[in-house]
Amino acid sequence: MVEKETSLSKIQRLVSEQTTIRNVATSAHIHHGKTAFTDNLLAAAGMMAAKNAGDLEEGMTTWQHSDEQERLMTVDAANVSMAHEFQGKEYLINLIDTPGHVDFGGNVTRAMRAIDGTFVLICAVEGIMPQTETVLKQALRERVKPVLFINKVDRLIKELKVTPEQMQARFIKLINDFNNLIMQIAEPEYKEKWKVNVNDGSVAFGSARENWALSLPFMKKKNVSFKDIYKIYEMEEEQRKKWVWENAPLNEVILDMAVKHLPNPLEAQKYRIPKIWRGDTESQFGKDLVACNPKGEVAFIITNIIIDKRSGKEVAAGRLYSGTIYNGMEIYANNAKKKSRVQKSWYIME
Repeated sequence: MVEKETSLSKIQRLVSEQTTIRNVATSAHIHHGKTAFTDNLLAAAGMMAAKNAGDLEEGMTTWQHSDEQERLMTVDAANVSMAHEFQGKEYLINLIDTPGHVDFGGNVTRAMRAIDGTFVLICAVEGIMPQTETVLKQALRERVKPVLFINKVDRLIKELKVTPEQMQARFIKLINDFNNLIMQIAEPEYKEKWKVNVNDGSVAFGSARENWALSLPFMKKKNVSFKDIYKIYEMEEEQRKKWVWENAPLNEVILDMAVKHLPNPLEAQKYRIPKIWRGDTESQFGKDLVACNPKGEVAFIITNIIIDKRSGKEVAAGRLYSGTIYNGMEIYANNAKKKSRVQKSWYIME
């Protein structure tokens, strides 16, 4: 009898194929739904109970500290890895859920160094807010490519009672506002290239709290219209959940978008390394960085220090840009100016 592959063994298998890796994050103004968004992706990947996804009373999965549950917001950037299948091929999505509050902007900046693409969430009612602009600036400064998710669409329907035509007009305005920000902030080479487009699916909309999302290509694939979205709010809860799972599952729409519109490390490091690293890209080390060379010198950037719940020890989380890390190897910590040994390497699953 063939044993079923575990989530961990699948991630260990997929991590060796760089073209199928996506290093991404969530970015948004505070309370625009990033952590509920992440929770529902994890639930679909089988990493948490679906009934607890986005549940404020239970505490979001990526909330690591008691103060996060007390404040109902993310304080630290939390890292998770998920496997996803797209058009018959498996991909590894490494996702960081970042804080939205301006007081924790340093955590966002460190997270941006570890990723190549970001889902920028904006509330369908509130639109672009000051911290939305701040996190977009942080992303573009690091040459992190954005895609757009318009969240809390249920509020347009249930609270503001907008018509389908008014909803579409609202989306057009939000997309234009977002693209205008990109045109103002991005470097000349990326102003047009990184604008989002509803037609190609680099824009999605939905409700992270209610676990649904749609993009225009997905709507065409499922033969779903804006009017169908209104109908689900006339259904009983169980019927609505069934319709959502069959026609507008958040995880499938969002992770498809990551695979299709956000770059893999081999693509991204070619244009990101010259921006974020001040060394000589023509040196052997520089070439290893640009090429994402697993046989090159180790370059690992620490983005977060996590306390392991079982041992109480500190664990350094971050991104490996080149080389291979293994247990017992000697490394040099630049900031500490000293050598250390790797005691144990981990894949972060929660």
